[in-house]
Amino acid sequence: MNAVLHDKLFMRLHELPVLAHMTYDDGDPYAVRVAFTDGEYVYAEWRLDRGMLREGMRHAVGEGDVRVWPGSQGARDVPGVPGVHIELCGEADFTVGEESLARFLERTYEAVPEGEERVDVDALVTRLLATGS
Repeated sequence: MNAVLHDKLFMRLHELPVLAHMTYDDGDPYAVRVAFTDGEYVYAEWRLDRGMLREGMRHAVGEGDVRVWPGSQGARDVPGVPGVHIELCGEADFTVGEESLARFLERTYEAVPEGEERVDVDALVTRLLATGS
């Protein structure tokens, strides 16, 4: 099976609206890729730990380049409904509606339940050797 899930979520970077394209590929089952875009141009793409995103909806997690925590301020799906903060590099504090993020993550866990993640190590090594990464 090769499940690839996509969703577009609106986030806020401070007070600026940002369109985020979220992608989950079961070939990389521990990660969620987030591409920040204006609809045409991709300004940045990050690979985030999906478990960290889920845990960050309940309590603060992470240190260093990526931190995630729940908050009552910021982006909201519905007025009065809290958002989730995703901080990158200690400076860019994005907020995303909790319900939108939860719906996307739920779909990823339906595709690949927790504990059933598998990584094709041979394919990973081949890819790393080919790209030099």
